[in-house]
Amino acid sequence: MIQNLCNVIDELNFDTFYKASIVEASQLPKFNHLTKDEEILGIINNLPEEFQAMIIRFLPEKFSLGNKTAIKNGTRIYQTDFSLPLVPQDANIQNLLETYNNKEVVVLITRHTHSYLYGTSEQPLLFTYDEMHAPSPIGLKGYNLSMSNDSYGAPKYFEGNEDDFPIVNRGLAFQLAGSL
Repeated sequence: MIQNLCNVIDELNFDTFYKASIVEASQLPKFNHLTKDEEILGIINNLPEEFQAMIIRFLPEKFSLGNKTAIKNGTRIYQTDFSLPLVPQDANIQNLLETYNNKEVVVLITRHTHSYLYGTSEQPLLFTYDEMHAPSPIGLKGYNLSMSNDSYGAPKYFEGNEDDFPIVNRGLAFQLAGSL
């Protein structure tokens, strides 16, 4: 069957990711790519305030998100790789990032009309960060956050705006971009 697809990119219909919610996977109940969407939404929407999580608002244009498929040992694997710069450099932000460094996380990335969940508590993404020190006065100076891993399931797609996802509206643990 031939499917006609149209790329609609104009000022009136350009929906980009603008927010990332990063939650430490060790705090979440067990779920995987086979768990029902309603159950996963219940987990995400009912996170206690004391959970280790951070919300990054205003994702920069230079963020990168890849989710390609590969076949390993006859099984389809989804290879997720997500990175974004976070500026400026600040001792409090670096201390927070250090608490996440080399820990497993799940990431909910939000657009105005829908969200994607990358990683599960059983197959989370590994969080790392690097410092950025651009030599030019106008270059980026801050941190590059990276989250990646292979999983058996595709990212979870959830329709709805941010009102449908209370996690993105709360000040969990630390709102990184709130003061930037």
